[in-house]
Amino acid sequence: MLRVGVACVLLIFGLSSCKTEVLLTPIENQPDTLTQVVPSTHPIVFSSYRDSTYGTNGQRNLEVLAVKPDGSDFVNLSRNAAQDIDPSWSPDGSFVAFASNRNGSYDIFVMKADGSEIRQLTYDTLDERYPRWSPDGKRIIYESQKDGFKSCSNCSRYTDLFVVDADGSRISNLTATPTKSEHWATWSPDGKSIAFTRSDSSGTAIYVAGVDGSNLHRLHAPDSRFSDDVAAWSPDGTRIAYSAYNLNHPFATDTYVILSVNVDGTDMRALTPTTGYNSCRLPSWSPDGKKIVFNKDAVDEFWGRFQTQNLWIMDPDGSNQLRITQDREARNELGGPQAWTR
Repeated sequence: MLRVGVACVLLIFGLSSCKTEVLLTPIENQPDTLTQVVPSTHPIVFSSYRDSTYGTNGQRNLEVLAVKPDGSDFVNLSRNAAQDIDPSWSPDGSFVAFASNRNGSYDIFVMKADGSEIRQLTYDTLDERYPRWSPDGKRIIYESQKDGFKSCSNCSRYTDLFVVDADGSRISNLTATPTKSEHWATWSPDGKSIAFTRSDSSGTAIYVAGVDGSNLHRLHAPDSRFSDDVAAWSPDGTRIAYSAYNLNHPFATDTYVILSVNVDGTDMRALTPTTGYNSCRLPSWSPDGKKIVFNKDAVDEFWGRFQTQNLWIMDPDGSNQLRITQDREARNELGGPQAWTR
């Protein structure tokens, strides 16, 4: 695991290309009657292997699911043989943005809340993932490798943050750092700032910046126990919950911890255990700020392997942790951070 370091770069907006909106042909085995879900009843969207109806040749595939806060009544929205991951609700609950490799590499797609009228927003031979809506619903921020360099022949490309209009037009590279990677960007509730993870040769850390590149700063001072991971803003914009790789993890395991910190980097608190064989990652706040949904792995203490992965919820102080999905087959609730709609 890399050590954490500080790096700064000027964020710039630049119009790179425009894409034509395309309505995809309906998938072959899509049912005639679709299930309409709304954030008021099914506010949590996530990716899971649990419904393999649309897998091919016996292969399990990741689907975008919507579920009630108690984990009941999940609805498969994507219904496709490809891997469909990283979903997020639009602010008005009418659409879900997600990433899919249904046309080869991962691209950004948008679909209606019932899974219909799927539109492809990006077209590239390199992966584009983790779309997140701006609070006004007009733009989507995502990560892409298309402008990144490779530091060696066997290395993957560095990743930048891009913004695309919700109709697929006006794609702009926000970060333009060809020798650094930015991931998992998320908008502040007022739409004026973004939080994201930056990795380079010196380490990995969460940064906060204005959407125009102003006031770029590391969220908090380095902590020798953790390496920063995915961040999520509280609905009131005062705190950021994030997962961090546990550098003091048990032997032969990789475990994560969820922490919370003020947006100025003060008052860091651990919300999940920092020791033992549980791994907690990928937090997302409920719209009222009273709950956080997250992924939790149960780790086999003898072999050091992850046995199951399910969705859990907890209070913002880490109390009252409750598992809300009960699928016991190996590593089901996967595919990137879940999103609890605002």
